[in-house]
Amino acid sequence: MNGGERLQRTVASASDVESLSPRDRALLAAWLARSAECDDISLLPRTVRLAGLGVLVGGVVLLIPWIAGLSMTLPADHSSHQWRLAWSGFDFALSLAFAYAAFAGWRRRQLAVTALTLLGVLLLCDAWFDVTLSWGTSEQTASILTALFAELPVAMLAIGLAHRLLRETVHYVWHLEGRGHPVPPLRQLPAIFVGQDAR
Repeated sequence: MNGGERLQRTVASASDVESLSPRDRALLAAWLARSAECDDISLLPRTVRLAGLGVLVGGVVLLIPWIAGLSMTLPADHSSHQWRLAWSGFDFALSLAFAYAAFAGWRRRQLAVTALTLLGVLLLCDAWFDVTLSWGTSEQTASILTALFAELPVAMLAIGLAHRLLRETVHYVWHLEGRGHPVPPLRQLPAIFVGQDAR
């Protein structure tokens, strides 16, 4: 859509908006979105974006030889002196993730997306460590069953809900801006707050 296009009728009230054709409504929404003043929103600066990407790529590059080294040098079993603290601390963090996800969902906050994603990741980590660290012990069967029927399903539910909320948010913004359909998948959607100069 461009500025040369015209609405087919004058808009002076809410009922006028409701009576517009879908094309005119989309045109009006696009104009309003472009003219909205959002002085409190700042685009991510190019330097910050590049620094963040550098850290992420550097993490991948450094972890590859680190993982290879650990897989060849670590002993098959190891006695930990802080076993109780490690697991109770992790479960405490997991309980906080459950509580915050529930609170954000109950209060209908956008942070529910982040909270649900964090909860899902922690549950996946919990399942992984429970199963791998109990392998070959009397707790192996219980760990596998717990992972299959509790941790993994709840993790998938949390991540699925986070994806659905994010998708609906994008769909809503896409609609408000008067953009055409269909809405692209999240994996193809450009970051909203990364400016053109930061690509």
